[in-house]
Amino acid sequence: MLAILLFGLILYQTVVLPLPEGYSAVITHFGKPVKIVTEAGPYLKWPWPIDNTYTFDCRKRLYNTKFTQTLTKDKKSIILLSYIIWQIKNPLVFLQSVSTIKNAEDKLDGMVSSSKNNVLGEYDLNNLVSTDPEKLKIDEIEAKILEAVKQRASENLGIEIETLGIKRLAYPENNIEAIFKQMRAERSQYASKYRAEGRMQASIIKSETNLEIAKINAESTKKAAEIKGNADKEAAEIYANAHKKGRDFYKFTRSLEAIEKMADKNSVFILRTDQAPFDTLYGTNNE
Repeated sequence: MLAILLFGLILYQTVVLPLPEGYSAVITHFGKPVKIVTEAGPYLKWPWPIDNTYTFDCRKRLYNTKFTQTLTKDKKSIILLSYIIWQIKNPLVFLQSVSTIKNAEDKLDGMVSSSKNNVLGEYDLNNLVSTDPEKLKIDEIEAKILEAVKQRASENLGIEIETLGIKRLAYPENNIEAIFKQMRAERSQYASKYRAEGRMQASIIKSETNLEIAKINAESTKKAAEIKGNADKEAAEIYANAHKKGRDFYKFTRSLEAIEKMADKNSVFILRTDQAPFDTLYGTNNE
């Protein structure tokens, strides 16, 4: 009984292919590919050496490329580390071209390195590193590198590249000072721009303030003139009414005011008392 079970187990292992979820397999018959299976489950096959099976993990993988040094359009040397998210889409092409994950990643590394050199030759360093967001074109650069390798990887390796990005950027030591100078120059441009805008805003605010002050002064002068005119008018009316109601008294008080203005304690006058304004006093004394 044990021998039968053991024989059955060996037979099962030789004629049944159990394919896990996320895997694909290529079945060859005397070395010729005859079947590609991509759905999980058990599959019947002839035992080896009639049939042979090649199983591949088709789940998504993350691969970090090697550091590669390249030149930008403005002849600046940079070192880039990229990452790729990829998976096997055509197991037969993958088997025939690279057959192993390590070989596939070596091929991808070479493709990406070549494409990075070509694409970055069209861009300046400040498209990768800049304090000005408008100059940065990292997304555009990544998209162009991806476009350059995606179709080749699919057709030649049976691989689909879903995402490609720049993970890290470094500089050779002799480039660091040049990069700092560039960043300082960009910051200086921003500072000059903000100072000019500040001066312009200050000038506008000052002009508006001066205009408002002039308006307030004009309105105040006009109001003061109106008040003074009304006061003078009212005073004239009071004097006129007083003159009407007490003409002699009005004349008398005005004469006294005139004498007060003309004379002080150090003044000496020799005048006739029967002439103005002293006739008023003379008349008063006679009475």
